[in-house]
Parts: sequence; C-alpha cells; structure tokens
Amino acid sequence: MRRAALTALLLAARPALGEPPGPAPEPPLPEEAGPEPAEEAPPEEGLPRPGSLPAPGEVTQPPPQPQGTRGAALSFVLPVISYLPKTGIAAGVSAGIHRRLPGATRPTSFFGTAVYTADRQELLDLAADCTFRGGVTLAARARALNYPDRYYGIGPDTPSSALEHYTRRSIELEAQAEVPFPGVPHLRVGPRIDLRAEEIVDKDPGGDLAADRVSGADGSRAAAGGAAVTWDTRDGPFWPTRGTLAEAFYVYAPDGLSRTGAYGRGALELRHFVPLPAGQVLGLDAYGERAQGAVPFTLLPHIGSTRYLRGIREGRYRDDLSWAVQAELRAPLFWRISGVAFAAAGDVAPRVADIRPERAKVAGGAGLRYRLTDEGANVRLDVADSRFGVQLYLLVLEAF
Repeated sequence: MRRAALTALLLAARPALGEPPGPAPEPPLPEEAGPEPAEEAPPEEGLPRPGSLPAPGEVTQPPPQPQGTRGAALSFVLPVISYLPKTGIAAGVSAGIHRRLPGATRPTSFFGTAVYTADRQELLDLAADCTFRGGVTLAARARALNYPDRYYGIGPDTPSSALEHYTRRSIELEAQAEVPFPGVPHLRVGPRIDLRAEEIVDKDPGGDLAADRVSGADGSRAAAGGAAVTWDTRDGPFWPTRGTLAEAFYVYAPDGLSRTGAYGRGALELRHFVPLPAGQVLGLDAYGERAQGAVPFTLLPHIGSTRYLRGIREGRYRDDLSWAVQAELRAPLFWRISGVAFAAAGDVAPRVADIRPERAKVAGGAGLRYRLTDEGANVRLDVADSRFGVQLYLLVLEAF
C-alpha cells in the first residue's frame, strides 16, 4: 500500500515535458518585505524518466528485470495534496497505471491528474512516458489550464511595482520520441513537437498586457517542431548516486503556424552526480534556455520555480535567455529519512553578451526527504531562502 500510495503521488506530481511558464519571484527590492504571496507553480521542464533507483545512501543498482518479461502493473486512484509558495494548498485526484513493457529496461507510466489550488487555479494533466524494447522512448503530455498568474515585465531588473495580474486559459500538447543512436551507448535522439492554444484574460487595466504591448498578450496559437537529444549514464532517475544526464531540445514555429509570428526556443541541461563517503551524494546541475523571434511572453525563458532557484517564484524574471546553476548535497540520516542542502544562482538577459554573473540572483536552503518506495522516489520538504524571505516547498521527486 505504501508503494502504491507513493507511485500515485509521484506520477501525479511529476510533469512530463515542461512547466507552464508563469511569473516567479525576485529577491525583494528595498520597497519589498517578506515572502511573495502564494501563487501556483506550473509543472517543470524535462521529460519524466521513470525507473528503479537505489535507496538513499546506496550506490548499487537494483537487479535489472530480465528481457522479455513483464513487470507487475500498478494502478491507482488517489487524492493529491501539495503545497507551493505560488499556490498555497492544492488538492485534487490522480489516477494511472505503472508497469514494465516486454523487453523494456525501464517502467512505462500513464496517468491523469486534476488539481484545484487555493489561488483558484485549475489544471487537468494527462501524460504518458513509455519505454519500449530496444530502448525506444516516447513521452507525451496533454494539459488544460485555467491559471490566474502574475507578470512583472521582461528583463533582469523589473521592479515589483510593475506587477500585473492576468489569467491564462490554455490547451497544450507536447510529445517527444527518442531512439538509441547507433554506436554511442546511452545516447538517444528523436523528434519533438509542441502544440498550444492560449487565451489571456482578466488583465489589469492600464498595463502592458492590457495594451497588447507584449508578444502573446492577446493570446497565442502555435505548432512547433524540432528535435531532442539525451545522454544518460545515471544509475537511476529518482535519486541518482552517480552518473551524468545531458538533455537538449530545440523547436521552431514558422510564421504560418504561429499567431504571434515565427519563433524558436531551445534548452540545454547538464546534471552530474558524485558519490561521496558515508552514502552521501553531490549533485551538480546547469541549465540554459534561449528563445528568438515572436515568442509569447508565457514561453519566454525564466528563472525561479520548484527546480531552479528554489525560493524565487516561477517566472518573476523572464527574457530571451535564462541560465541557472545549482548544487545539492544529499545525505542519508536514518530509516527512510535523508537530508539535503542546496544553493543556486541564475539570471535572465536579452543576449549572451548581456549576461552579468556578478549580478546573478541567488537562493539556497535545506530540506528533508522521506523515501516512499524502494525505487528511491521521495517526498521532499524544502525550505529555501532568498531576498524574498523564506519559502516552503512540499512536493514529490527531486528538483534535479
């Protein structure tokens, strides 16, 4: 029962392909005091990669399932409760199935989640993450949002006084397929598509959004296509103890398939995990994203969130380029409990030449992990601090 409960929470909480862009917090300027008000944090960038993983502190991998055999299926229908600075309390229901397909080296998951938050945000999320015989993978996600949110402008120095409220109503479909690259172990490549239709309503009068001075302020529709590549040597996706993950994607929406005009966007992420004495693990992560053309403002690269710069609210800073680096020390404590300490820095800029590392936003903190499954998936409680003050995160799965 405990494993079933965790897997349900895990699948309910883990995003499939990307998090809906939205405002995030900046360290308070002199006119600010205390933490940002609660607001929802959309799901995060990156395909979920299910599979087994060692318990905290262990460095050995679980025995692989024999090729050509089926793993036991796990199905569930369970309530979902979470807390984030951007949403406050969120509640809903999750249902799905988790099993290993014949000949696959990792489990396959199908799930659906419906959530309502204290900030009156509504989310319906349907996702599939499949691994087939021979290492072929397919991840797809369909999502519908009714999402009150905040906009502070574009650039690394937008003041809190620029705050504008709005509501996103969108339907999104993202899909990515990858096949092993011949002759290169652990490398997969394949196509990616992003389809979306978005309406922006309930805008504050007199602001840039109401005046349609921002790309996508009057809504957007687009079909983008491109490619993705992944190199993964980690010993597990949930709580890695060693190995490296490198992921990159790029998609382009031509003028005829985008209401706002042609645009492209891409991202690169590098993760590395180093085993240390006494079962400790050092995780290192670097992320960069770039957008060009008439990108809707809700898709602009940004910093902050449950993954990058915890303690800074999702989308508080956005521009044509974003970058973030972070480190996390993970240590087993007792029973199923582990502890972590983390620190991060990042920023946004209009161009690479405008990046100023000395002016980066910083955040850090500590947390606890409760291991719910023998595969290593955790409930995480993070307390993060920045110039905004202290923020609390209660979620399932790691930031990276």
